[in-house]
Amino acid sequence: MMLLSLVMLMGCHAAAPQAVPPVPLQNSARHKPEGVVRVLEFNLWQEGTSVAGGFDKIVDVMLASQADVIAMSEVRNYQQVDLHKRLIKALAKQGEVYYGKFGGGDVGVISRWPIVKTDVVADSTNLDRGSIIAYYLRHPSGRELVVCTAHLDYRNYAVYLPRGYDGNSFKMIDADGDGKPDPVTDLKRLHAMDRASARDDALKAFVTYVKREQLATRAVILAGDFNECSHLDWTAATRDLSSHNGVVIKWQNSLMLHQAGFHDSWRQLYPNPVTHPGATWPSPAWQKGSTSWAAKVDERDRIDFIYHNGCGLQPQRAWIVGSPQYYLRNELATPATADPFALAELAWPSDHKALMVDFELVKLTSKKD
Repeated sequence: MMLLSLVMLMGCHAAAPQAVPPVPLQNSARHKPEGVVRVLEFNLWQEGTSVAGGFDKIVDVMLASQADVIAMSEVRNYQQVDLHKRLIKALAKQGEVYYGKFGGGDVGVISRWPIVKTDVVADSTNLDRGSIIAYYLRHPSGRELVVCTAHLDYRNYAVYLPRGYDGNSFKMIDADGDGKPDPVTDLKRLHAMDRASARDDALKAFVTYVKREQLATRAVILAGDFNECSHLDWTAATRDLSSHNGVVIKWQNSLMLHQAGFHDSWRQLYPNPVTHPGATWPSPAWQKGSTSWAAKVDERDRIDFIYHNGCGLQPQRAWIVGSPQYYLRNELATPATADPFALAELAWPSDHKALMVDFELVKLTSKKD
């Protein structure tokens, strides 16, 4: 009780994680280490309706991942059919027991552990501008994990401006009529477009939500498709990569999460954005052509994230889930990176790659310790 009181007064604290070489994952990940909490972040691309047999392919990915918690974006409940119930039933037929329920917005969570309650953190889906929903999960250890899943506003996609594409129409900017993209590199314009989205509003609501006293000692995860990049990626080291056109920018929403005490799991384990870009967009999908929205540039970006508050969770391993191929200038390519990929052999149902992180559930300590 004394230790718990210290934690409540001083917040959660854990040592910096050490990157562990990822265990190769092939047809399945059934040899998941004991004691880990495996989280899969997965944009379902309109519930799999964008590819032939997409729902079954989503189930195949979930089964092969052996994830404990699956955070989903683009949950639509088409024709008033509950996607959570469909997935839980399909997984049960394969002998895997998951729990889950629709909590609102355009996101969802299924878990190996019961869901105690859900809260709406932010919901602008009536305007097609995304949502964040909190799911409270009861871990077998008795501890409660709070998993917030996000699908943020895709409009005012500011990361396209430096590449010479508009962030709303997604059309090439070609003021001089030479048939080539005209990059916009003025930081004020980039930040202004970013602020014009609803992403910052949703994340401000999230930061306010997690400041509640009852969350002070709980492990909190924020996972989802953010539709924007990180200040840890658009750095001086990457200014000439991925059609950044010399831009070095501190994207404000990732910085806000950092300042609120949230850790970017991928960058904790792989801090070098040159060797480990971790791009999740744009991914080839089963029997589809190019998924690119900016055909004349390299639009590869890391826009899917798993954040955590460091309160009893330590990331140990992380993978990009899906093929190592991307659409680059509208052509399928396999860029040379050191990124670890998992389940690359599966027929892929989405235009995003997924992200998977293994967390160790660790003892809470105070900062004095």
